[in-house]
Amino acid sequence: MDWQQKTTRVFLWRHPEVQGFKEGRFFGHQDVGLSKEGREQLKAMARRMTAEKLSAIYCSDLQRARLAAEAIGRLQRPRKKPEPMTALRELNLGVWEGLTYTDISTRYPSELKARYQDMEGFRISGGESLADLAGRVVPAFMEMVGANKGGRVCVVAHAGVNRIILAKLMGAPLDRIFRLGQDYASLNIIDVFEDGLPLIQQVNLPTAPA
Repeated sequence: MDWQQKTTRVFLWRHPEVQGFKEGRFFGHQDVGLSKEGREQLKAMARRMTAEKLSAIYCSDLQRARLAAEAIGRLQRPRKKPEPMTALRELNLGVWEGLTYTDISTRYPSELKARYQDMEGFRISGGESLADLAGRVVPAFMEMVGANKGGRVCVVAHAGVNRIILAKLMGAPLDRIFRLGQDYASLNIIDVFEDGLPLIQQVNLPTAPA
């Protein structure tokens, strides 16, 4: 491999903490707002990115990601407007949206068992499977990289989305994605060479308080 190739650097963020997190609720497509802690994390994320001259900012169109992306864009010089993308939404949890693990295990025990037996292919009722998620996220990621070759790209998305991207870049099976930590307001740094080879530089970096 030619290490002199230009790279496209991707700053891949998970969104800040959301309301309902402390109750252990799971959110996919539900457009939940940020918690008080999440609003502080948003400021820290924006400050962290002021050192980078970004060529583009992309985000999930759900407010927990979009608000952080907008905050990052406001501190760029000149200001940069994020591009919200439905393809970057979190896994659609269908009938499990907004429930806790206890709720799910009580109301949908057989479905939960089936998911553990087929993490990649099981489709939640009214929602998606991990394979479905990968089918929309991976092409979107490659499109963003292709449109900004040699640039520095910021992406604000979700834990599931980020894990899918990281697993695919590593060639890992989708049923292993939950071995990748993705804390709220955490940062992953990825370099993609001109020939398409990815190099994951950092994973799940914490953000210092604003």
